[in-house]
Amino acid sequence: MRILLSGATGFIGRSLLSTLLHESHQIYALVRMNSQQLDPRIIQVSIDDLKLIDECFDVFINLAGENIANKPWTKKRKRALFESRVTLTNRVKSALQQPPKTLISMSAVGFYGAETDGTFYENTPPGPGFAHDLCAAWEHSADSFSSQQTRVVIYRLGVVLGVGGALEKMRLPFKLGLGGPIAGGKQWFPWIHIDDVLQAICFAMNDNSYSGTYNLVAPQFIEQKYFAKAYGLSLKRPAFLPMPKWLLDLMLGEMASLLTEGARIVPHRLEQKGFEFKFDDVEGALSDIALRY
Repeated sequence: MRILLSGATGFIGRSLLSTLLHESHQIYALVRMNSQQLDPRIIQVSIDDLKLIDECFDVFINLAGENIANKPWTKKRKRALFESRVTLTNRVKSALQQPPKTLISMSAVGFYGAETDGTFYENTPPGPGFAHDLCAAWEHSADSFSSQQTRVVIYRLGVVLGVGGALEKMRLPFKLGLGGPIAGGKQWFPWIHIDDVLQAICFAMNDNSYSGTYNLVAPQFIEQKYFAKAYGLSLKRPAFLPMPKWLLDLMLGEMASLLTEGARIVPHRLEQKGFEFKFDDVEGALSDIALRY
């Protein structure tokens, strides 16, 4: 397959490339400038380069987007998050000479807003908030590719667990025994192992029955305090030091909602398809990741 990939140097992108390079795909990585991190077998292209490519891509895998949890959500930061997701997706669509046969685009469970109550399926109305506004706009830009020529698949990701990503940021404080429940720890913690993310992407590449939006989260429902205890155990450390909501609000402002809120998300459409999760309990997922360090 001819594959165009954005976000190739990110957490999911690096893991996906390791998988794709074992197969006979022709991979184009969308970059702002050439990166020495990427395998020499990968063709690096800019937005302007796309305008010169006449052939159709079989798949465009859209993983680009600055880390939403890296910095507080100032007006400038919100604009950067929007541009790295929505604006970039729109620019790729405008630059491509021919539409891709398939678009696989990421979103997040933040689509459902800053919620702690209720259960959310793919068609459940969302709550308000910046995370929802950002995800909804990103999904809309991905949906604009949909046509008789292009099949669109959108994955709403939970917290992706693997070597890197969110766990990397948590690892040091938990190793020091400073992990624990956040804001009481009763908010839901939708999660997914990186291997299941890669599996879902590959299935959507190769199975034309995948179409529309899917919640890409493990089927196990856990609260944040349960996750904290399980992560501490995987590192052989205690995890009982609480982090109060007021302190996070003071430190992070609106962005604190990523940690203090969490909805109960159901991977309903994947379950309907018979998707078999490699990791459906968080203890097993965290044990596997601990072995990879």
